[in-house]
Amino acid sequence: MVRNKRFWITLFILPCMALFAFIYAAPIITVIVTSFTKYTAFETPSFIGLSNFKTIFSDNDFLISIKNTVIWVLLQSSFHVGLGLAVALTMRRRPKGWKLLRTAYLIPNIVPTAATGVMFTLLFNPSFGVVSDLYTRLGISSPVPNLFGNSGYAFWIVTATWIFYSAFNTIIFLSEINAIDRQIYEAASIDGATPWQMDLYITLPLLKNVIGTCVVLASVAMVSQFDIIYVTTKGGPGTATLNLPIYLYKTAMLENNYGKANAVGVIQIILGISLVLLIRWLFRTRDKINGDGSGLL
Repeated sequence: MVRNKRFWITLFILPCMALFAFIYAAPIITVIVTSFTKYTAFETPSFIGLSNFKTIFSDNDFLISIKNTVIWVLLQSSFHVGLGLAVALTMRRRPKGWKLLRTAYLIPNIVPTAATGVMFTLLFNPSFGVVSDLYTRLGISSPVPNLFGNSGYAFWIVTATWIFYSAFNTIIFLSEINAIDRQIYEAASIDGATPWQMDLYITLPLLKNVIGTCVVLASVAMVSQFDIIYVTTKGGPGTATLNLPIYLYKTAMLENNYGKANAVGVIQIILGISLVLLIRWLFRTRDKINGDGSGLL
């Protein structure tokens, strides 16, 4: 009986494993192997050892792309997730107009990120954008700054195109909050706890796992963020908004150096895995719950 069960489980898993190997595992292995080769559009791969890695780590643009990527990861995993959590904690109390707020807050997340980038590019266009029109109506004579083209503003303007849109995190948090037993809150209320004390000492500790999940999703998304940066600034001006995916794209498409680009891809994979492991460690939880329930928090 047990052998038959294992046979059928294995039989049903095999197609999924084969699909995973074909779509994900094989390309990743190819990227890793070719990162150690000299590989261009006009040459077949030839082994050159760690030369590609030495080249990229001696390139100041690559180091800047890592710095920008890490800063965006920190902003995304802190402010972005924190904003989603704050909105969720507010909406769980169902204030007046909360349904309208929920709908309005979700709409920007439905728009594709590339379209969002185009929208912000037009919004801040110094010639015919809404900001330019506002300048005219207010009678401001100074020229409208090209925010996406100014190295002093570009990084933060690009960040503003996505940092406030955290409705998906809010939905995840609301689902987890609604799953918490109401009796816990009722008992705390009888003991005289205020709503904010309940959030601090009950809700937040019980959301620890899902907060970690949202931080992982947000961090990994920023490691692979490409389209909105490419649409708005293409990594410029200079290297102001250059991140790893844009650097990889330029290396592969403009330099036609696929071996070097794959080396960047390997670094990107390592960074993503490292972030996941670090976040899991930071948000680690106890597997066992003590008899008195103290292990829960």
